Amino acid sequence: MKEDYAIEQFRKKGYKITPQRQEILRVFIGNIDSHPLSAEEVYRKVVERYPNIGIDTIYRNLSVFLELGIINKLNFREGKSRYELNSGKHHHHLVCLKCGLTEQIDYCPFKELDLEKIQEEKNFEIKKHSFELFGYCKLCREKQAEKSLSEALSG
Repeated sequence: MKEDYAIEQFRKKGYKITPQRQEILRVFIGNIDSHPLSAEEVYRKVVERYPNIGIDTIYRNLSVFLELGIINKLNFREGKSRYELNSGKHHHHLVCLKCGLTEQIDYCPFKELDLEKIQEEKNFEIKKHSFELFGYCKLCREKQAEKSLSEALSG
Protein backbone atom coordinates (compact mmCIF):
# COMPACT_ATOMS: atom_id res chain seq x y z
CA MET A 1 0.00 0.00 0.00
CA LYS A 2 1.33 3.40 -0.95
CA GLU A 3 1.44 6.24 1.56
CA ASP A 4 -0.57 8.49 -0.80
CA TYR A 5 -3.42 5.96 -0.95
CA ALA A 6 -3.59 5.72 2.85
CA ILE A 7 -3.60 9.51 3.23
CA GLU A 8 -6.39 9.69 0.67
CA GLN A 9 -8.42 7.26 2.84
CA PHE A 10 -7.99 9.57 5.84
CA ARG A 11 -9.18 12.56 3.84
CA LYS A 12 -12.19 10.72 2.39
CA LYS A 13 -13.43 9.87 5.89
CA GLY A 14 -12.69 13.33 7.29
CA TYR A 15 -9.75 12.38 9.50
CA LYS A 16 -6.88 14.80 10.05
CA ILE A 17 -3.50 13.70 8.81
CA THR A 18 -1.42 14.32 11.91
CA PRO A 19 2.35 13.88 12.06
CA GLN A 20 1.81 11.00 14.50
CA ARG A 21 -0.53 9.22 12.05
CA GLN A 22 1.99 9.73 9.28
CA GLU A 23 4.71 8.23 11.49
CA ILE A 24 2.56 5.20 12.36
CA LEU A 25 1.93 4.73 8.64
CA ARG A 26 5.69 4.97 7.95
CA VAL A 27 6.32 2.30 10.59
CA PHE A 28 4.00 -0.09 8.74
CA ILE A 29 5.32 0.82 5.30
CA GLY A 30 8.90 0.31 6.53
CA ASN A 31 7.92 -3.06 8.02
CA ILE A 32 6.58 -4.56 4.80
CA ASP A 33 8.86 -7.65 4.77
CA SER A 34 8.94 -8.19 8.51
CA HIS A 35 6.59 -9.81 11.01
CA PRO A 36 3.23 -8.26 12.00
CA LEU A 37 3.67 -5.71 14.79
CA SER A 38 2.03 -5.49 18.21
CA ALA A 39 0.75 -2.11 19.40
CA GLU A 40 3.71 -1.99 21.80
CA GLU A 41 6.18 -2.52 18.94
CA VAL A 42 4.52 0.27 16.95
CA TYR A 43 4.70 2.48 20.04
CA ARG A 44 8.43 1.79 20.55
CA LYS A 45 9.15 2.81 16.95
CA VAL A 46 6.96 5.93 16.96
CA VAL A 47 8.19 7.18 20.35
CA GLU A 48 11.70 7.48 18.87
CA ARG A 49 10.47 10.44 16.76
CA TYR A 50 7.59 11.58 18.99
CA PRO A 51 8.72 11.04 22.60
CA ASN A 52 5.54 12.57 24.05
CA ILE A 53 3.15 10.20 22.30
CA GLY A 54 1.22 7.84 24.58
CA ILE A 55 0.37 4.20 24.02
CA ASP A 56 -3.34 5.12 24.14
CA THR A 57 -2.79 7.34 21.08
CA ILE A 58 -1.27 4.35 19.29
CA TYR A 59 -4.27 2.17 20.13
CA ARG A 60 -6.76 4.86 19.01
CA ASN A 61 -4.91 5.31 15.73
CA LEU A 62 -4.65 1.58 15.10
CA SER A 63 -8.46 1.48 15.40
CA VAL A 64 -8.74 4.24 12.80
CA PHE A 65 -6.26 2.48 10.51
CA LEU A 66 -8.33 -0.72 10.84
CA GLU A 67 -11.57 1.12 10.12
CA LEU A 68 -10.07 2.60 6.96
CA GLY A 69 -8.71 -0.77 5.81
CA ILE A 70 -5.11 0.44 5.90
CA ILE A 71 -3.98 -2.36 8.24
CA ASN A 72 -5.18 -5.85 9.16
CA LYS A 73 -5.51 -7.19 12.70
CA LEU A 74 -4.16 -10.67 13.43
CA ASN A 75 -4.32 -12.86 16.53
CA PHE A 76 -1.57 -15.43 16.95
CA ARG A 77 -2.72 -16.87 20.32
CA GLU A 78 -0.02 -15.05 22.23
CA GLY A 79 -2.48 -12.89 24.12
CA LYS A 80 -2.12 -9.77 22.01
CA SER A 81 -3.17 -8.55 18.62
CA ARG A 82 -0.70 -7.92 15.85
CA TYR A 83 -1.09 -5.63 12.87
CA GLU A 84 0.24 -5.56 9.35
CA LEU A 85 -0.16 -3.27 6.38
CA ASN A 86 -3.08 -4.31 4.19
CA SER A 87 -1.41 -5.46 1.00
CA GLY A 88 -4.75 -6.15 -0.63
CA LYS A 89 -3.55 -9.70 -1.20
CA HIS A 90 -5.19 -12.47 0.83
CA HIS A 91 -2.64 -14.56 2.74
CA HIS A 92 -1.97 -16.59 5.88
CA HIS A 93 1.01 -17.12 8.23
CA LEU A 94 3.44 -19.63 9.71
CA VAL A 95 4.20 -18.71 13.34
CA CYS A 96 7.13 -20.04 15.40
CA LEU A 97 6.00 -20.95 18.91
CA LYS A 98 9.49 -20.36 20.35
CA CYS A 99 10.84 -17.11 18.83
CA GLY A 100 7.65 -15.65 17.31
CA LEU A 101 9.04 -15.54 13.77
CA THR A 102 6.18 -15.03 11.35
CA GLU A 103 6.32 -15.97 7.70
CA GLN A 104 3.65 -15.20 5.18
CA ILE A 105 1.98 -17.95 3.11
CA ASP A 106 0.80 -16.43 -0.15
CA TYR A 107 -1.79 -19.01 -1.07
CA CYS A 108 -5.03 -19.83 0.70
CA PRO A 109 -5.72 -23.46 1.61
CA PHE A 110 -9.40 -22.59 2.02
CA LYS A 111 -9.75 -22.15 -1.74
CA GLU A 112 -9.92 -25.95 -1.89
CA LEU A 113 -13.00 -25.96 0.39
CA ASP A 114 -16.53 -25.58 -0.88
CA LEU A 115 -17.46 -22.61 1.33
CA GLU A 116 -20.89 -22.30 -0.26
CA LYS A 117 -21.66 -25.90 0.66
CA ILE A 118 -20.48 -25.34 4.26
CA GLN A 119 -22.61 -22.20 4.52
CA GLU A 120 -25.65 -24.03 3.20
CA GLU A 121 -25.19 -27.14 5.37
CA LYS A 122 -24.54 -25.20 8.57
CA ASN A 123 -26.86 -22.27 7.80
CA PHE A 124 -23.94 -19.95 8.52
CA GLU A 125 -22.86 -16.91 6.54
CA ILE A 126 -19.07 -16.80 6.28
CA LYS A 127 -17.60 -13.28 6.02
CA LYS A 128 -13.90 -13.93 6.53
CA HIS A 129 -11.51 -16.55 7.81
CA SER A 130 -8.15 -16.86 9.48
CA PHE A 131 -5.61 -19.63 9.11
CA GLU A 132 -2.25 -19.76 10.85
CA LEU A 133 0.10 -22.70 11.22
CA PHE A 134 2.01 -22.88 14.50
CA GLY A 135 5.27 -24.77 14.91
CA TYR A 136 9.02 -24.23 15.15
CA CYS A 137 11.23 -22.43 12.66
CA LYS A 138 14.45 -23.94 11.36
CA LEU A 139 16.70 -21.89 13.67
CA CYS A 140 14.74 -22.82 16.82
CA ARG A 141 14.74 -26.51 15.82
CA GLU A 142 18.51 -26.39 15.24
CA LYS A 143 19.09 -24.72 18.63
CA GLN A 144 16.94 -27.36 20.34
CA ALA A 145 18.83 -30.16 18.58
CA GLU A 146 22.17 -28.66 19.71
CA LYS A 147 20.89 -28.34 23.28
CA SER A 148 19.64 -31.95 23.29
CA LEU A 149 22.95 -33.19 21.88
CA SER A 150 24.92 -31.19 24.43
CA GLU A 151 22.78 -32.57 27.28
CA ALA A 152 23.16 -36.13 25.98
CA LEU A 153 26.94 -35.82 25.75
CA SER A 154 27.30 -34.29 29.21
CA GLY A 155 24.87 -36.72 30.88
